[in-house]
Amino acid sequence: MKPGRATIVACYLAIYIIWGSTYLALGISIRSAPIFFASSLRFLTAGLVLAAVAASRGAERPTRDNIVTAFKSGTLAFSVSYSLLSWAGTVLPSSTAALIISLDPAWFIMVDWLFFSGSRPSRRILFSMAAGIAGCVVLVLSEGAAAPGEPIAPKYILAAVAVILTGFSWVYGTLLASKSQKSHPNPVMASGLQMTFGGGVLAAVSLFRREFSRVGEISSESWLAILYLTLFGSIIAYSAYMTLMRCQPTARVVTHAFVNPIVAVILGAALVGETVTIYTIIAAILIVTSVIGIIRSPDF
Repeated sequence: MKPGRATIVACYLAIYIIWGSTYLALGISIRSAPIFFASSLRFLTAGLVLAAVAASRGAERPTRDNIVTAFKSGTLAFSVSYSLLSWAGTVLPSSTAALIISLDPAWFIMVDWLFFSGSRPSRRILFSMAAGIAGCVVLVLSEGAAAPGEPIAPKYILAAVAVILTGFSWVYGTLLASKSQKSHPNPVMASGLQMTFGGGVLAAVSLFRREFSRVGEISSESWLAILYLTLFGSIIAYSAYMTLMRCQPTARVVTHAFVNPIVAVILGAALVGETVTIYTIIAAILIVTSVIGIIRSPDF
């Protein structure tokens, strides 16, 4: 049964507003919470909830092939990507990370072409990608120096590269799951398994790093951010995304890619005083224009 208009509108608002706010929430969560512990708790909880919901609605029991595929895709899409993003969040403003990661539609096309026998990107796609990369360069050059005229901090460059790799890893893991014949046929169960295994790998790393000994140091602010990311970012917004993917054109659903960074910039400036300069605006225009060009391309 197709969702009603009100449900569809609510789902779009969820992926626009909630996902746009998760960058700020992620930054708040890791102010006092260990990086791997915070991410593992988020994805383990959300994954188990989604898997339980799918099972209660009659989803088939996962097979060995389903589990292996979910482990591989979940490790890439959640363990690797969010480890990189969380570390980058300790260096970059949330708005900057959101702008860079909004280039995910470009990585979808490139990864699909290079690793999954997808179509070769057109000149329009390549031109749009070039505009997005130029926007990333503007961000790094304008924000990476401690003061005007000083060299760009190497850590800032590494953080920007980490965010780019975040998108690549998430896209590869997502495509691995969606294109594999061995993924669980129920999308909610498949997503739950991916998050559970991704969270499990993060938990193992957290245990190895003995992060659990620092749980008592986590502030109430960070706990609330983790709760928000788990409930709203990983359960509600992700469920809304899956609902839209089943009943709306893909090109329309992925418009969240250029709405999310705008939301992130506004919230970062309004709530935590992140600086918005003329260079931030120029970079945002280049990146959002890049994403719009990619999404509107006939190749997408």
